[in-house]
Amino acid sequence: MTARSIPTAPESFDNDDTSVLFNDLVAIRNVLLQFSRGDFDSDLSGRNVFVAALKALQANLRHLTWQVKEVSHGDFSLRVDFMGEFSTAFNSMVEQLDQTLTDLKTREAQLLTSEERWNLAIQCSSDGIWDINIDQQTAWYSDSFMTMMGYVPEDLPPNLSWETKIHPDDRVQDALIAMLMTLRGIGDLLPFSVECRLRKRQEEYLWVRLRGMPVRSGSVRRLIAVASDITAQKETEKTLIHKAMYDNLTGLPNRYLLNDRLKHLVADSQRHGTPFVFATLDLDFFKTINDTHGHAAGDQVLMELAKRLSTGLRNTDTAARLGGDEFVAVYPCEAGTEQKTAATVMERFYHELRKPLVLGEDKEYQLRSSVGIAFFPRHAQDLPTLFERADAALYKAKRNGKNQYAIYDLGDPSASK
Repeated sequence: MTARSIPTAPESFDNDDTSVLFNDLVAIRNVLLQFSRGDFDSDLSGRNVFVAALKALQANLRHLTWQVKEVSHGDFSLRVDFMGEFSTAFNSMVEQLDQTLTDLKTREAQLLTSEERWNLAIQCSSDGIWDINIDQQTAWYSDSFMTMMGYVPEDLPPNLSWETKIHPDDRVQDALIAMLMTLRGIGDLLPFSVECRLRKRQEEYLWVRLRGMPVRSGSVRRLIAVASDITAQKETEKTLIHKAMYDNLTGLPNRYLLNDRLKHLVADSQRHGTPFVFATLDLDFFKTINDTHGHAAGDQVLMELAKRLSTGLRNTDTAARLGGDEFVAVYPCEAGTEQKTAATVMERFYHELRKPLVLGEDKEYQLRSSVGIAFFPRHAQDLPTLFERADAALYKAKRNGKNQYAIYDLGDPSASK
């Protein structure tokens, strides 16, 4: 309400009623000016209709002022029921404020509950947790991660430079390279799951599975990552793989692993022309050993034969057990040296074989073995034929008196019998 000057009363009115009306209007104007300044304490006297209206307005404005004060203190329970559309608008505003406050309290409670659950999950989990700020290149690590890795905060690499903690053999994994790029915020932020070895504070390595999920917290890019200790799982896998590929009694490669290595040797021979010596052998009179001394003694003989067959093997050589007393040895060599290589390895083998073996408490036994040898690719162009021709040479060695070796001869008619 804008204050204006009060008009001057005329010197005379047409009648007394006009004079009274003019004075009442002037008085109303003065009261309304006071109301507009927030002064609701005017003493309104009289009984005419104007005074009654002003008193009603004064009471309503006093109530409205009190109501606004209550709302400012968070009390949205009261409503006003006067002044028509103004009353409706005011009550609607109060209801919206009330709902907003309720929503905020609910949200706060949810956030507290979520935080409590998050903290409880971290405390109860044996997995390590990372909370990484990608933009600032900083990270928070849970106590369980510290315990798992044996670290204290100052041991952790700055700026998430984890390459120094990852086993060198694992750094070449494509998935691991992508994970490191995600940690640095390079390129697309993608979820990851990788397995690698991390160096603990004690310098030993721990197998872990790292899983991460990028998230956004406002404008900040973050990455929540979980580190699980999978060392026991890896040891179990290693044991299962060993059982699947190695003979339980002798520890030598079994038929499955032998065939795999032979396939690689054949492929290498076909590509580069490099040959290899293939020897198949068994124990002479092995059944007699089992019948006379028992199966425990038979197992001891098999283990000793495997040990002596493995003596002097190079990294490229393979000695394997096919089953029972059947063994195989493979010796890659230079082109044209097959005969020399066979003579050298057999001389070493029979030298080891001549050493006596003590069975039981004081029973000495002399190991005896017959060996058949074939050369790849001179004697065979494929593995089935190679086995057949080495076996043919083995039978020839047995026919010649046992405890000796024989090399397959393409020109010998008896070699194929």
